[in-house]
Amino acid sequence: MTFALPLLIAAALTPAEAPPEPVGDWVQSHAFNGVVRLDTGDRGQSWAWGVADPETGRLINADTRFQTGSIDKYFASIAVFALVDEGVLDLDAPISAYLHDYRPDTGAQLTLRMILSNQSGLPNDLRAAFRRIANGEAEAVDAQSVDEAVADYASGDLQFQPGERFDYALSNWLLVQYLLAEVTGESYVQVRQHYVYDRAGMSQSGGYVHDLHETTPRVRNVAIGFDPEDPDGRGDYWSPDFFKGSYTTASDLIRLERALESGEVLSAASLEAFRTVQVPEQNYAYGGRFRELELCGASYLVSTQSGSNGASNITLVYVPAFDAGMAMLTNVDESQGEMFALSYQLLQEQVICAD
Repeated sequence: MTFALPLLIAAALTPAEAPPEPVGDWVQSHAFNGVVRLDTGDRGQSWAWGVADPETGRLINADTRFQTGSIDKYFASIAVFALVDEGVLDLDAPISAYLHDYRPDTGAQLTLRMILSNQSGLPNDLRAAFRRIANGEAEAVDAQSVDEAVADYASGDLQFQPGERFDYALSNWLLVQYLLAEVTGESYVQVRQHYVYDRAGMSQSGGYVHDLHETTPRVRNVAIGFDPEDPDGRGDYWSPDFFKGSYTTASDLIRLERALESGEVLSAASLEAFRTVQVPEQNYAYGGRFRELELCGASYLVSTQSGSNGASNITLVYVPAFDAGMAMLTNVDESQGEMFALSYQLLQEQVICAD
């Protein structure tokens, strides 16, 4: 079943309280299909519009789970810093200290600091796995173990000297997932659950195999990516089993930022380091972006996280100084730049510049 665009608008859920006018206007003009949550310290509210599953017509609600895309890099980096707190990992130790079977010449040059900031020099060979999937080799790719995948897609000759430049290579994150599992003796899924979800109280977040049709554990209130204007529908990308994806909700994203700020997840020293930008021209720290923004005549540190996977897109803006944040999640392709712009506008109007 394919839904025409007008039905998406007509299917909008009506919350107990209407959203602020700029949100309502923006949603209408963009035919937005997803969830918006605005938290202003002592008060939070979510609004939901549209279709979660184009095959069944199931609607989105405030607790619908969406694919995180690159926000899983943020989760993985938090887990690394939690293990730094425990003395298990050192950001500046060569990864050969932790991965004894990894290619020794490369392992001696790479550190977690370089990998988490996308400055490793690793080739982006993980794209080769996705090309094989597109060429009909999904079953063979899916049969690879994590260590086999690391050998094939995250162990190639370095493309540049580590630390020399920024390169948003997926292979970095396959290697991080593998390293976390190796040093803890648990799967990456278990590490993420323990050090991120459990510590932050993210009870509506989890993982999946391949896509959100196969969540683990099984949940039904998920958003399946699609294109309402395309009869064939461009959905979310299918991932091989060795590369673990995640899902979350709008409220859990804000909950994570608050838990970080309150010290429930990382020590104060680790949090400060975690938020320290490593690549200024990208505003990139470790697995995510932070920037100093001029808001109402003053400069504030702002967490600006985003993720996408095919049709699904997420943006998250959090201003620690005001304990205020806004999350936007959609399963219909939308401009993240415009989502961020609306978030900055609302946070200024509702919190930072409010009388």
